[in-house]
Order: sequence, then structure tokens, then C-alpha cells
Amino acid sequence: MIGLRPLIEWPLVAALVGLFGTAAFVLLASEEGSFNLQQSVSPLLPWWRIAALVILVTASCMMLDVTASMAGVDWKGALPLFTEVLTETHAGHVWQWYLSAMIALVIFTFLPTRQSVRVPAILGLSALVIFLQAELSHATDKGSLAVVVYFLHAAAAGLWFGALLAFWIVQRRGAPPSEWVARAALKVSKSAGWTVAILILTGIYTAYHGLGFDLYHLLYSAYGRTLLAKVAVFSLVLPIGAYNRYRLIPEINGASAQKSLVRNVGIESLILAVGVLGLAAVLANTPPAHGHVMPPGMQMHM
Repeated sequence: MIGLRPLIEWPLVAALVGLFGTAAFVLLASEEGSFNLQQSVSPLLPWWRIAALVILVTASCMMLDVTASMAGVDWKGALPLFTEVLTETHAGHVWQWYLSAMIALVIFTFLPTRQSVRVPAILGLSALVIFLQAELSHATDKGSLAVVVYFLHAAAAGLWFGALLAFWIVQRRGAPPSEWVARAALKVSKSAGWTVAILILTGIYTAYHGLGFDLYHLLYSAYGRTLLAKVAVFSLVLPIGAYNRYRLIPEINGASAQKSLVRNVGIESLILAVGVLGLAAVLANTPPAHGHVMPPGMQMHM
């Protein structure tokens, strides 16, 4: 039983990788003069504040749910055990760093400070939380390399999703000049190409550790079916991205191309946030398929 945990982790993951990716994008896309860092951050700041609060609340609920699972009790019964888990278990020690980083993240999103300080702080703290998330995942069972690969996979997802989301929000809410839209669109396209490549490579590595080279596990285990659903939804985004890159980007200086691009980016962002990241949350809470026992009727065919 997976329970409610994916429903808690989905907004956590979406807010976390989105915060990381949007912060990275505005650092890359902002320019002095025509559209500087202050102007880029202004339309994103309300979303950053909401995302930081979502991360703090959902992560706290996740830890409470983990405590309840470890003790075999409900959330109410887990409350008296919360401090003991934080101080006496490996997961609890990681969560102490996690909670500290999340509180700092909330502070930097609300603190009145220069954007040149706020944005790198948000980027660094969200990267740290992503890494700590990897330390709490199934990847820890496979060693340090698996944890690093998990981190790279999540960071790449954040850079892709965050670039799309930041481009869409800034263009809709920040009223940037068309020159900025054209240059930012090129940067989104280039970053998407690299991040998709990293996602595929790290995804293959992670799938191997979850399934092995076993077609049965892919088709008949909960982990395998969830992975197939995630890949299917991921595949829906690729043609949109390819159309943007090879059809709209070459004509990006035109008003109609920019309008179409913004619409398509909004669709991509929605599919990634709801479909891909939602299924990623389910997959993260589905036990890997190694050791899955086949029905007797299937064993003779292997």
C-alpha cells in the first residue's frame, strides 16, 4: 500500500524542482539594461513564496507520515515519536538538515533583500534540499552513485520544468520586451535539449536498478507499469518541444511565433507538473520490482 504519500510528495516535488529551475533560469536569462534581474524576479516572487511554503508544509507532513509508517501508527500516534525519530535514526538526521534548509528557503523568499542575493540563495538552498531528498529515497539502498544519479535526474527535471515555467510566467506577468523573449526562448530551447538528454540517461540508470533487464518486471509489476506511464506522458512533451525548437524558434522575432511559443510552453509546463512529476511522486513511493515473485503460470515461460 502506497497510501497518501504520493499525494503529499507530488506538490513537494513540483514546488521544489520548480523553485530550483526558475531561479536558475532567471540568473541565465536576465540582462542588465533592457530587462534586468529585478524585472525578471518581480513576476516570479509571489510564486516563489507560495512554493517555499508548500515545500515546508508538505515536507513536514512527509516526515510525519514516515514516522507513522515506521511505528505502525496513525499521524496522531506518530506525533509523540517525532522527536525520537529525528534524533535517533539516519532519516531523522537527514531531516534535521532538510528542515533547516527549508526554513532558510522560506526566509530568503520573504526577506527584503537584493535580488542578486536572493536568487543565488534560493538556487543553492533548493539544490541542497533536492540532494537531501535523494538521501531519503530508494537510491540510498544502491549506494552513493545512485544518490548522485537521483540528484542529477531531479535537478535536470527542475532545470527543464523551471525554464519553461519561468519563461511563461515572466512573459505573461512581466511584460518583457520582444528582444528578451527571443533571446530567452533560445536559452529555454538549448537548456531543454541538454536536460532531456540527462533525464534519459539518468532515467535508464534508475530504471535498471528498479527493474533489471527483466521484461516481466516492466510489464507486470506496479513499479514497471508506473514507469511506463511516466515515459508515455514524458513522450507527449517531446513533440511539442521539437515543434517549438524547429518550427517556432527560427521565426521567434515574429509576434505570431512568440504568441504560439508562449501557448505551447504553458501546455508543456502543465503536462510536466501534473503528469510527469505526479507519476514521479508515485514511482518514488513504489517499491522497486527486484524480488517480485511471478505467478506459477508465468514462470515456465521465462
